Amino acid sequence: MTTASSPLYVQLAATLRAKITSGEFPPGTKLPSERALCEEHSASRNTVRLGLQRLVAEGLIVASQGRGYTVRRQDVLVYNASRSEDHDRRVSAGVDAWVQDIEEQGRTPSQKISVSIERAQPDIAERLGLGPNSNVLVRRRLRFVDDQAWSTEDSYYPYDLVRGTPIAEPADIPQGVIAYLASMGHAQTRYLDDVTAVMPNPAQTSELNVEPGVPLLVRTRTGYADERPVRVTVTAMPTDRNVLRYDLGGPQHG
Repeated sequence: MTTASSPLYVQLAATLRAKITSGEFPPGTKLPSERALCEEHSASRNTVRLGLQRLVAEGLIVASQGRGYTVRRQDVLVYNASRSEDHDRRVSAGVDAWVQDIEEQGRTPSQKISVSIERAQPDIAERLGLGPNSNVLVRRRLRFVDDQAWSTEDSYYPYDLVRGTPIAEPADIPQGVIAYLASMGHAQTRYLDDVTAVMPNPAQTSELNVEPGVPLLVRTRTGYADERPVRVTVTAMPTDRNVLRYDLGGPQHG
């Protein structure tokens, strides 16, 4: 309970919290600037910042460099881990799997893509069935939802498999990489997922604007064309804004 004897930054946080929970400051609203809050509450800049940091730690607001503080959206997005591999669905939609899923949830997706050729790390080489010092092509994507950094997805391919194809270019592939691989004769027939939860490293915390104490859900998926591994994708998503969904179907009875 906040009382008149509570520190001023606690009282300020309580006032802003009440406005957020009452709907006066709805999700997505930009809060008044630090200067405006200083004047309104006759408080120092440090006091205002302490109050705002308290709300950041509670997950009520988000700090954006150069953009002040915004009331955080409390809804989460569903990442459809099963149907994202549905080749027929992707071909008929004609768009990237993730893009379609986000648009279907009424949000606006975008992504930044970079491509590099690297020596495969031991765990990636093992998953792809490659020998030591083998090269892989890596497509790294920083994904945004409504202009907010949302997740990262790094995909590793045997370099000899995708060399000279659009997969090796730092640009979006309209139908998605899964469908493009299928058009090359490498239709994915099964996949293997490993899902773990880890705390973000400093680079991930900054890149994804992860709130203090929030772990990342990390899914490592190995995709197979028949029995050949053709792709390893590592997806990292903050647990406070994503749900990883699998539709496994029911048991088969003879």
